[in-house]
Amino acid sequence: MLSNIYKETEKNILKEDTLLVKLVAHGKPFEEYDKLFKDTNIRFTIIDYQGKVYFDSKQPNQEVMDNHSGRQEVLSAIYGNSGFAIRKSKTLGSYYAYYATKYKLSPEDKYIIRISEDYTEKMEQIKTVAWILSLFFIFLNFVSYFFYKNYLKRDLENKIKIMKGFLESGELERKIFYGREEKWLYEFWEILEEWQKNNLDNIAKLDFEKKILDLIISSVDAFIGLIDNNGNFVLKNNSLNHLLIIDSQKYTESFKYIEIITLIKNSITLKKDIRKEVYVNGIKEYFLISVKYIKKNDQFLVAIKDITSTRRTVEIQKNFISNVSHELKTPLTNIKGYLIALEDAPKEIRLRFLNIINNNVEKLENIVLDFLNISKIESSKILQVVPVEPKLIEDQIRESLFGIIKRKKAELNFNWNLLEINQGMINTDKEKLIMILKNLIENGIIYNTSDVPSIKVDITEEKSKYLFSVKDNGIGIPQDKLKKVFERFYRVDKARTSNMGGTGLGLAIVKELVEQFGGEIVIESSEHEGSNFRFYFLK
Repeated sequence: MLSNIYKETEKNILKEDTLLVKLVAHGKPFEEYDKLFKDTNIRFTIIDYQGKVYFDSKQPNQEVMDNHSGRQEVLSAIYGNSGFAIRKSKTLGSYYAYYATKYKLSPEDKYIIRISEDYTEKMEQIKTVAWILSLFFIFLNFVSYFFYKNYLKRDLENKIKIMKGFLESGELERKIFYGREEKWLYEFWEILEEWQKNNLDNIAKLDFEKKILDLIISSVDAFIGLIDNNGNFVLKNNSLNHLLIIDSQKYTESFKYIEIITLIKNSITLKKDIRKEVYVNGIKEYFLISVKYIKKNDQFLVAIKDITSTRRTVEIQKNFISNVSHELKTPLTNIKGYLIALEDAPKEIRLRFLNIINNNVEKLENIVLDFLNISKIESSKILQVVPVEPKLIEDQIRESLFGIIKRKKAELNFNWNLLEINQGMINTDKEKLIMILKNLIENGIIYNTSDVPSIKVDITEEKSKYLFSVKDNGIGIPQDKLKKVFERFYRVDKARTSNMGGTGLGLAIVKELVEQFGGEIVIESSEHEGSNFRFYFLK
């Protein structure tokens, strides 16, 4: 501080000398400066903007002087209004204070005028004062330390010991002691005691609330995690673990999929809230990801919810409504048209029209039944597995398909190979198994141009599963169509299957039900050589 005072004083003195030199030298050529300033002790230098010295009042031979473009005060004056520095002079060998400012002889002639003064004596004064002050404060600190150690510290330690002893002795004695002469310390202790009590109560309350929060976070079916500003998880629950590498703490290493990492990274980089639906291509699932920036703690709260089933349900509903409208429109239009035609139709063709109307009514019944079945399957995926006698299944299928079997003169054979341990019973959901077999058998009869459609059903029980085979001698399925036959509303030959009353839902229902049983279905088929549908159920 003392050095700064000296420097500021010196700067003001040099600034005043600069004004004086400017007034005397203004309008005079450099050659006259020696005469003008021969009786003054002021040292000043004229320097151009490139650092060349044109005049120095204490150095008559300017050619031997160094270029001054690198001097601190000169640079400050060139790029600002003025410059000030204290350093050792290369020309004179002593410490000097320098003040420089811009100096214009004319609009074209621009220079820097620098005033300097010997600063050695003042530096010595500063050092002397600094030593005196240092010694004084060292002595003062020593006295303070001695007083603290030998009186204040010892006295405070004694008071704390007494306070501790009285606290351990009892409430009454403590009040008597501090009520007489140490009232301030007693009041201070009461404040601490009250604070401690409230603090312990708050800690217990926070601990309880933390346990409740942990239970809530761990029980929700969405992933919840808190990430700090370094990208590390502060906390996270165990939901949606298939998205995570459990042992990793950094979010870029914890999440397995780049789609999730990219969205979180954008939120952290921009430090803003993001809420977006993301499709993870690697697992073919949809997620709703919400990242909220907590500005106070510079942290990010991440919530990830699996919305795959919701998205798929919405898509199914859209397709379902669209296809229902399409499928119902054709038979209804046919029925309406032939009913109008019946009014004026001759008797000999009325019977043919009525048969066409009847076929379209049956087609409507099949469409509505398929729609109801698939809706029922989607709304309830619970299996009611109970022991069932095979003959009941076989009889119910034959009864429901009696009309078409008789009309097409079809042959239907069942071959049951069950283990004796279950006394010839099959453990299954009877209603859903019948729905599967009925759809496959009915398709084998309908899509069949043989004189005698033949359907063979084989059921074999193994230790852990049931194997099924439904083989027909029908028209078969082309190889390039096999992968698509289980898609909803898909028909191999749209024109022909539509005329036969198919909706394109039968095999989709079969596949859905087989997967509910934990099984898988495959097709072996060639065009004009029949088809064999093989699938299995897990026990």
